[in-house]
Amino acid sequence: MEVPTQSTDLQAQCNLWKGEVEQVRGSLRQMRGRLEEMAAGRHPDHERMVEIEHFQNQFIRQLEVADEMFHDLKQSAKSFANGRPAIVHLDRPVDDYDTLHDRMQVFHKLHDELKGEFNRFESYR
Repeated sequence: MEVPTQSTDLQAQCNLWKGEVEQVRGSLRQMRGRLEEMAAGRHPDHERMVEIEHFQNQFIRQLEVADEMFHDLKQSAKSFANGRPAIVHLDRPVDDYDTLHDRMQVFHKLHDELKGEFNRFESYR
């Protein structure tokens, strides 16, 4: 993995990641809208309602994670510009490029898995 070394490169990478987080947020909102249509449609049976609730909870949680990620990326951009983090989260450091890179990979992986699981569920309407 090639790590940017200049603070402007690090800030640019953070801005790119923020854009990716925004795309995931949009994707989650679209899936949530389709889920709401399913729930409001013909009367789903108990098993289907359990699945709908599962996805509703997953979308809520992943949106919370997206909010945290976006916040941390904003803090990282400030950190790389100033040479020190504006806010320190011991559980999620914002001034370590490798950690942020790993978190973004996991963030995308989880979103891709949820999206695939939801698409399979949706296709069995």
